[in-house]
Amino acid sequence: MIPKISEDLEKAENLEDVFDLVKETVRKTTGESRAGINLGFMELGNSSNGITNAFYPVGSNIIVLNKSAIRRITQTDPDYLKPYLFTILLHEYLHSLGYLDERTTRILTYRICTQVLGKHHVSSELAKDMNKFLPLVMHPGGHPAYEGLELIEISEDDYIG
Repeated sequence: MIPKISEDLEKAENLEDVFDLVKETVRKTTGESRAGINLGFMELGNSSNGITNAFYPVGSNIIVLNKSAIRRITQTDPDYLKPYLFTILLHEYLHSLGYLDERTTRILTYRICTQVLGKHHVSSELAKDMNKFLPLVMHPGGHPAYEGLELIEISEDDYIG
């Protein structure tokens, strides 16, 4: 039996804590893991029609998070930040493990979220239908993307606050 982790997610103090919880959760639910994944931030912006929350360049050792989306959540409803980060990191971490088909990865992300957090947890709802939450992550009318990738040392920086 996989224990519920909602209290652990709530207690997470920074991005490293959330990502460690994601990796532990994947290991416990799928038996799979991967070392050496780094996190980075980039201003990916958003158009008026959509947003890239994060991406994993196949074959790399990095997950790139959209700094614009994180900033927007912090401005609109900071209570959603940890569940958002958990869901997005889980999805991209699964890509890094070789789950490259987007539909398959979305289904697995939702299945894992409901298994460890419950069907009604915000992370599960995000995994089920991110479109419902787009107003939280998108700047109305669009937001420009900027060049440049910012790598972070997740053990030293606290991006949850």
